[in-house]
Amino acid sequence: MRAWWADRKRRYAAVVCAVVLAAAGAGAVVLKTRHPAQAPGAVLTFRSVLNTFYLPRYTAPGHAPWAPEYRIRLAAAAAPSGGSQGAARQVEADFDLSVFKGKADIWGENKGYGCARSGFRVTCALPDIKYGEGADFLPFQVKPKPGTALGPAGAIVVTVHSADAPTIRHTTRVRVGSPYLTTRNRKLTGVRPGGEVRLTPAFGNRGDTGVDGGITVMVVADGSTLLPRYGNCRYNKAAAATEAQCDFPGPLPAGTAYETDHPVIAVTGQDTRSGSLHYSVWPTADIDGPSQLPGRAVRGTGEVLRLRPVDGGAFTGSESYRSRGAAGALDFETTRVDDVEAVGFTIRGRVGEEVRTEVPYPRGYRGDTMWVTLPDGVSLVTRPPQDLQSEDSYCRKGSAKGGPVACGPGAEPYAVVLLVRIDKRVEGARGSVTVPPGPAADPDQDNNTAPVTVEYVP
Repeated sequence: MRAWWADRKRRYAAVVCAVVLAAAGAGAVVLKTRHPAQAPGAVLTFRSVLNTFYLPRYTAPGHAPWAPEYRIRLAAAAAPSGGSQGAARQVEADFDLSVFKGKADIWGENKGYGCARSGFRVTCALPDIKYGEGADFLPFQVKPKPGTALGPAGAIVVTVHSADAPTIRHTTRVRVGSPYLTTRNRKLTGVRPGGEVRLTPAFGNRGDTGVDGGITVMVVADGSTLLPRYGNCRYNKAAAATEAQCDFPGPLPAGTAYETDHPVIAVTGQDTRSGSLHYSVWPTADIDGPSQLPGRAVRGTGEVLRLRPVDGGAFTGSESYRSRGAAGALDFETTRVDDVEAVGFTIRGRVGEEVRTEVPYPRGYRGDTMWVTLPDGVSLVTRPPQDLQSEDSYCRKGSAKGGPVACGPGAEPYAVVLLVRIDKRVEGARGSVTVPPGPAADPDQDNNTAPVTVEYVP
């Protein structure tokens, strides 16, 4: 950027000198100043950028641990005085990385975003960013060097310019050393459908550096809904919430581990066979932007969820993501996990027409053959294999003449296809689809058969 500006000043000086010389020949000198800058038409903001960058130390000779990604997300919008359509043009992001001198190597400049490196400075010439959209990119990578001392090291300074938006800056603290966030994973069986599942999030720090600020736990429910109980938690909905964000004051020193003093409670659905309560742990100052809930989200009205110390020796984390966050889960199965349930379907078409119908996969499907008894007035159509789409599974004649049609086995995302001809109209015609029980005891075999109906199209 400095080279560009210096070149521009040289060209401007050359123009001024030419004007002076030309005017001197006429006996007069007239100097004109540049037009004043127009009001900005765009506004750029940082949607997500690290506030603290942890530079891990070598853990063994010749082995450089993974440094975190320095990902940046920019957003563009119209300035208050501008229109709703347009873009921030000629956007350039400049990264002053002199903090890494003697501590790390810079590599992997993102050429797809116009990034180039000169020593410990990386400059990225970004494409225009339309209003309402953004740029999400990883400008460079960092590889630690051995022999660095633990502690504060300085800062990364990010400066973003645009032809029609005010300049914005961000400073990221750099610390040598790294937390290593870990979590606990558990499994639960025998849950009653419609009953409660209780998750006690637990996490620790196995690194050589503590997290100074707060800690945030994000919870996502699959196969259940969350009860919005705790005052320091936000929820994505007031009822039947599926996401929660709980904030704790911290710090999280190296070598410590904690769990919540009360469980996060979810309620399963009546038809739920299995599900999970996934949770992730983040330094509050650097939560992954798209993951966090907005400040206006519904807040719990009950007591505050607190932390208590535990032994985190069995907790696990990610080697490549150690300082950014960690993920855990409570996977659960209800007493219906072995319940295989057939799903009925309707054959739609005109009399005399060949119809393609997909046979729905049963709930709790174990990959067995399904047996379809065709409604009266409907007959099976078979075709040579070369005329069929090879990815799908097609129904075929069963072993018994005039008996049920064999369909499957199949596997999602591919379909199990039934080709039939509607020979004649039979009012109230009704068939069935039956799926055998799985290898485990099926607690409800009454739902292993479901109806197959016909809808005649005029």
